Amino acid sequence: MLSVTEVSCQQTTKEWDLRTCINYALANNIQIKKQQQSVAISKVNFVQSKADKLPDLNAGLSQSFTNQKSTQGGSGQEQSFTGNYSLQSQMILYNGNKLNNTITQQELYVKSGELSVQESENNIELAITTAYLKILYARESVINAENILASSETTSQRAKILYESGYIAESNYAQVQSQYSNDKYSLVLAKNSMSTLMLQLKQLLELGMDEEISIKFPELDESQVLKLLPAKQDVYKTALTVMPEVENGKLSTDIAEMDLLIAKAGLLPSIALNASALSGYNSLSATSYPTQLGNNFYQNAGISLNIPIFNNKQVKSNISRAKIGIETAKLSQAEVQKNLLTEVETAYLDAQSAQERFQAASEQLNYTRISYSLMEEQFNLGMKNTVELITEKNKFLSAQQEYLQAKYTAILNYKILDFYQDKPIVL
Repeated sequence: MLSVTEVSCQQTTKEWDLRTCINYALANNIQIKKQQQSVAISKVNFVQSKADKLPDLNAGLSQSFTNQKSTQGGSGQEQSFTGNYSLQSQMILYNGNKLNNTITQQELYVKSGELSVQESENNIELAITTAYLKILYARESVINAENILASSETTSQRAKILYESGYIAESNYAQVQSQYSNDKYSLVLAKNSMSTLMLQLKQLLELGMDEEISIKFPELDESQVLKLLPAKQDVYKTALTVMPEVENGKLSTDIAEMDLLIAKAGLLPSIALNASALSGYNSLSATSYPTQLGNNFYQNAGISLNIPIFNNKQVKSNISRAKIGIETAKLSQAEVQKNLLTEVETAYLDAQSAQERFQAASEQLNYTRISYSLMEEQFNLGMKNTVELITEKNKFLSAQQEYLQAKYTAILNYKILDFYQDKPIVL
């Protein structure tokens, strides 16, 4: 049986892979939840628009007390109680198809809201992927910095022996010690950078201050970097069919067109069916209360026609605004497609460039590693001075950073291409 401490420890050490991070963010992101609430409101509005086609029914009841001079003459007073009761109903039969167009528009608002939620989910997925890969890059930078520091420490110890034996000057020994201190500082910076990136990921996940995460670090070899890129045209064609912002752009145009139809309905006459039933009583009457209600009970039904003649140009202004709204929506739709093309082309070019950079960086790293290893051996034998050693070491460090940068940039941009093809982002 596990103790509370053991269970707590297991929960603390749970590893978060990329998919776990993405799924958690999608389920807990506040912005997404707010947009989901907006969709819920749109659904309520949609239901209400359909209910507007139904007849309404309202009941009315009034009771009053009257005190007045006696109608029989003299100085006396008369008091009376009166009551009126009614049921009234109205149903729109025709109003230029405004009700039906409003129903259609509200349904479009629901779909648009759902697509906006998908857009936010996509943005979160990309943000989490970018943050996660930055952490993987930072972690490798820390490992490299630790390896460099270990090598630097060995070099420092060797330099101390050479200095104490009189093989190198004090200035050369000081340079080696200075480089050793720089490597310590570089390791601190690398660790701080990783801590900052971990914090950024926590903030994206909206975890609390006391909640910690342990990242799972998958092994990403060259096969993950040098994958065959899909055709750019195919990526864009797929993106046009699967990206929610494209469909949302089309819906915005449809919504604007509904605005125009609704506005034009203001030029047409409207027909409504009205019905009512009323009754009442008066306490001064000689007849009984039930008899009065029966005698005074009457029903009324009729049709009303409303013909707009002049409304201070309100309808024409609404029509003009709706037409402008349609053109604006079409421009926004074209802009969305243009921006998507730019994003796909940029991601494709970045992925292609990063793969080329990675191949060149791999070759450069290999040669600088060999060169630095040889230089280190020659320094230990007293054949090279500290300036030559440090220069060669800096070249090696620069090659390492370029290699890592190209590696994770290539992986990230390939994953972005996967994203535009509606493929799940996994490592």
